[in-house]
Amino acid sequence: MPEPTSPPPLPPPDPAAPERLSLRWALILLAAIVAGLVTGLLTFARTHNWPAAVMAALAASGAALVSLPPLV
Repeated sequence: MPEPTSPPPLPPPDPAAPERLSLRWALILLAAIVAGLVTGLLTFARTHNWPAAVMAALAASGAALVSLPPLV
């Protein structure tokens, strides 16, 4: 009766494969996008000036990207 053999070892992971986005950074980026959208939409609803709404949305997204990483 032959001895049972173990399965062959798994190959090592490819070192050139990119690392996936962590859950923490996905949450931070999602919050920044939501903050930008809400700010842009509220600014446009109030002023009807789309360049000002875009600038407000970019500013809110940037502020969220700077301030959220230490908090999360």
